[in-house]
Amino acid sequence: MNTRALLFNLPPLGGDLFPISLGYIAASLAKHNIDSVIAEIDSLTIFTDKSISRFVVKYKPAVVGLAVYQVNIRLAMQLTKLIKMCDPSIVVVLGGPQATFMPGRALMQMPDVDVIIRGEGEVVMPALINCLEKQGDITKVKGIAFRLEGEVYETASQPFVRNLDTFPSPYQTGVFRWSDHTGAAMLTSRGCTYNCNFCYTPRAFNRTIRVHSTRRVLADMNICVKNGIRRFFFADPSFTFDKKRVRAIMRGIIKKRWEIEIWCETRAELVDADLLNLMASAGVKYLAYGLESVDPVVNRAINKRIDLRQFEETIKLTQSAGIEAEVFTLYGLPKQTRQSCLETLNFLQDLGVKIIGNSAGQQLILFFGTDVLDNPRKYGIRLFKKFRPLYFSAGADFETDWMTTRDIAFVARKYESASTGKNSRGKGCISLLTGK
Repeated sequence: MNTRALLFNLPPLGGDLFPISLGYIAASLAKHNIDSVIAEIDSLTIFTDKSISRFVVKYKPAVVGLAVYQVNIRLAMQLTKLIKMCDPSIVVVLGGPQATFMPGRALMQMPDVDVIIRGEGEVVMPALINCLEKQGDITKVKGIAFRLEGEVYETASQPFVRNLDTFPSPYQTGVFRWSDHTGAAMLTSRGCTYNCNFCYTPRAFNRTIRVHSTRRVLADMNICVKNGIRRFFFADPSFTFDKKRVRAIMRGIIKKRWEIEIWCETRAELVDADLLNLMASAGVKYLAYGLESVDPVVNRAINKRIDLRQFEETIKLTQSAGIEAEVFTLYGLPKQTRQSCLETLNFLQDLGVKIIGNSAGQQLILFFGTDVLDNPRKYGIRLFKKFRPLYFSAGADFETDWMTTRDIAFVARKYESASTGKNSRGKGCISLLTGK
């Protein structure tokens, strides 16, 4: 029997969208003749320890992988304990953004976790499983951390695959069951060339961008449309970084005459009126932009280059094209005051941006892999003196030299009172995705 892998997708990720990151890993495992299944646990549905245990025992995986983020790491720790109770011989692996930058010594506080994967799981996971299957030398597997003779051992990083098209498509290889979701997440590029100091994406991808070809993107969308998918979520950090490529994708969609709805995000300086009109014609209904703050002092502190006049013009052009503009903003940023937070909120309201979903603002979260967490005092951030496991970053447990927790809570209430409703683009589900 081939080695089996069980991949868990934990809330709040997923919902009405296929778990694209785990899909890439499952497709890559299949390419290496490794059987896998993606198990989705949704926060809105009761999924008992007994039912999870029953499936783990029945499926008999040799390896269990979990995609972990700051928001679900505590749940992941509970699940790893349950998995080891089912079968202590199962190798439990953590991947995802939280794992990529998590300190290796965190393994000493995670007795039920065997391996941390750094970087892209499409390459590391098959190499790890093949090594375990052959009882090879695990120290030769690049991009992992594990315990060895009572100490943490970290291997050299795994180089990035330059051509993303070499990764098999989750949609074209049948790792998803089409009836389980109503929308498709698309990851047509990876990385970011900017250097905002509150974001881990630039560091994770060495401040570069790699892309799927236009042909690959349209082929993935085509199989989705054929299977009844009409809503697409483009998860690229800066979708329109290459305008020529985006135009080709949009024209391809128009040529196919697909009646679809698209959400994507980019930066205000990376679009123009002609491109926005083309995107609207192709089915782009929502376009999100990162603003964070209207205060130039704050923007300089977080290394966010924003031209407010250009940003305002871009929002108006987006709205004129018939696309709903969404705007990411943060409060609790370095050098940000209560008043400047309210000025940012007023700026959005004056532009007619609905204070809903992505535009409803959120407190700054201190993630692993960001300069604001690596050097908090440099940014006037005061971390609360409380016990945190090494696998859990500081998150929202801080004040700044300019805002207390009371100030931050005040701004949160202001956004809430300005809200025009709740984002309901999702549905609860629990499923075990067994492919075709």
